[in-house]
Order: sequence, then structure tokens, then C-alpha cells
Amino acid sequence: MDFILEFFFEILFQVILYGTGRVLVPVLTLGMMRGEGFKGETPAGKSYYWRDSKGLVLSTNVTIFIGLLFWIGVAVAAVIYFNR
Repeated sequence: MDFILEFFFEILFQVILYGTGRVLVPVLTLGMMRGEGFKGETPAGKSYYWRDSKGLVLSTNVTIFIGLLFWIGVAVAAVIYFNR
């Protein structure tokens, strides 16, 4: 049972964090950057970002990290707002 819950939460968090990062990156950079496709393959020798014909591409891990930072910011803002 623990394995199923752990697997469910891992997938859920990755989908939420990746989805948030995938939306935020183009919005925050005004379309200059985008997140790598979920099943995308990082080119050899490129670990965080690279350039292709459409612009800069962030790796999946960086996209997830940006989504995580956003939700941490939302949580901190909510705690500050509700504890004043």
C-alpha cells in the first residue's frame, strides 16, 4: 500500500510541478524560453538548457524546479497573509 501511495504522490507532484513550470517559463521570459517536452531527450553534453531552432529550451528538471519555487512562493505568501 505504501508503494502505491508513494508512486501516486510522486507522479502527482511531478505532473503539477512540471505543468506549472511549463506554463510559467514562457510567461516569465516573454516567450524567449520554453520547457523541454515531458518525454523529451536532453542533447548530449547539455544538462540544464540549450538552444534549438525555436529558442532556448530548459531541461525537464529545471522546469520542475521552477514549478517548485513557484508553489513554495505561493505557500510562503499564504502563510504571511493569513498570519498578519
